Amino acid sequence: MPRLPSSAVQPHEEELTARFTEQAEYISSENLLRWSYEHPKEEEYIRKLSGAGAKLITGPRGCGKTTLMLKTYQKLLNTKKETALPIYVNFKTSLKLEPLYRSNANAVFWFNQWLLFKIYRGLYTTLDDLGSQLARPLRYPKERIEQVLSFLELGNVDLPDLSQNPLSVPLLEEELAHVIQVMEKPRAVLLLDDAAHAFSSEQQRDFFELFRQLKSRLIAPKAAIYPGVTSYAPTFHVGHDAEEMNVWLEPEAQEYLNFMKSLLEKRLPDELFNRLSSNQKLLELLCYAAFGIPRALLNMVQDLLIENSEKLDMSSRSIFKAIAGNFSSTRKIFLSLRFKLPMYSKFIDVGEYALSRMIDTIKEFNRGQEIEEQSVTIGIKIPLTAEFKKVLGLFQYSGLLLPKGSISRGEKGVFELFAIHYAGLIKDNAMLVRKAKNPALISQALGRRQAHQFTRITPDKLIPKDIELVLSLPPCEKCGAPRISDSAKFCPQCGAQLRAASTFEALVRSDISQLPLTPERVSTIKQRSNIRTVKDILIDSDFRELRSVPYIGPIWSQRILSYAEEFIAG
Repeated sequence: MPRLPSSAVQPHEEELTARFTEQAEYISSENLLRWSYEHPKEEEYIRKLSGAGAKLITGPRGCGKTTLMLKTYQKLLNTKKETALPIYVNFKTSLKLEPLYRSNANAVFWFNQWLLFKIYRGLYTTLDDLGSQLARPLRYPKERIEQVLSFLELGNVDLPDLSQNPLSVPLLEEELAHVIQVMEKPRAVLLLDDAAHAFSSEQQRDFFELFRQLKSRLIAPKAAIYPGVTSYAPTFHVGHDAEEMNVWLEPEAQEYLNFMKSLLEKRLPDELFNRLSSNQKLLELLCYAAFGIPRALLNMVQDLLIENSEKLDMSSRSIFKAIAGNFSSTRKIFLSLRFKLPMYSKFIDVGEYALSRMIDTIKEFNRGQEIEEQSVTIGIKIPLTAEFKKVLGLFQYSGLLLPKGSISRGEKGVFELFAIHYAGLIKDNAMLVRKAKNPALISQALGRRQAHQFTRITPDKLIPKDIELVLSLPPCEKCGAPRISDSAKFCPQCGAQLRAASTFEALVRSDISQLPLTPERVSTIKQRSNIRTVKDILIDSDFRELRSVPYIGPIWSQRILSYAEEFIAG
């Protein structure tokens, strides 16, 4: 990730920028351990990530998957007793290879080469971090690995030696077995981050086929994925081929508030945390509004920073504005799926309608109810169609709904339960339903409500009658006519050859309004800089364009770049 020039930021600004860095992979290992607080189930998760067998670690973006993987990596590196050899690999840039699936008949081969060489590079990183030297050098030197990865990410497959003698799973296993034997380790643990959710659907299926092949007595693969959007290979079965672990901490968990407050205490400078703690009810409201996503909590606190200072505005107005901004950002992640998964565009339309109806239904239920009787959970009567289940899965991907299992109400039926994002309920005044929103009372209602309380609704009330839940196919590029099927090769109207669309190319051309930025900030960026698309942000490596925009300093420039990278990655 590009860094700001040292002369551009004062030392205290650099410190503050680092503390508000959202993605754990961009925080130094020292600061990661110093600034992160232990997840209530962290010991269990790290034990499973360190052990034998394949594991899938799942949850919406920002819930702490990368942090847990990096902590596992550091623990295995620093533990003296006999432990596994950890190899951490981040696949964030995988979509750069996605255009090959549209232009190269051997795309699957080249994508697999890229995956294997990324793991190979991760092995070198581990050896460097351990300060270990091998008596026998590895088959591929570092320079060659970097060259191969660079070529493939640029779409260049002019690598004749790999075509003839590719890196294979058995060859990689042989190299890993050699290192494990030399270092007297029982196995290698592959911590594969930004895996399935960063890939296109074709890449996801190919990844999981490789994931299944890698699993052995000596290799224990672990992958971080998202719920709702993952496409598995036909030969891969969750539960049989890999155990799934959901690390999303529920806001009603007993340890929730202590975890969130302690996380802020570790992450923030003392003066900022003391200012936050001066009003416990406001602080608790922010914690609840984060909905189990530590990254969201940090972003809301950052939004409370007074421009050009290190002080916080803790007024009720600013608190509610930050909460509304958090919900808007989360909702925008959901809406961005129109571009990332265009075939599901009608599912997103239905989802927008359904979410609004859920919040309105809960609002009507809560009107006039006592503080202890407020509901945050919607119960949708089953059966649910496969198409509507997909909508609910896309909600989970973006963090708008948290699944709570099912419950039977006898003759009234069985209901699937989902907690709705607390920030959305707060923003739309669905808690307590009073003219003047009282942050202290809302916080009290969220903390004291009865966990079993939920609001019932039937699926037909959540699906607009004028929208059919069907997959959307890209139209003809020449005349705009709709495709008749996914397998159609020629346009039925003009006869032009139909090309498969590239997800990566479409994403980098997207307008910056698709990022979780306010309309006002998007307008200011466009007026005061040459930035128009996501690609413009990615190539602004020295932040020259972004920093020319008023009120975008070191913290916001890093944040906007992170938004752009996240938009491309998953």
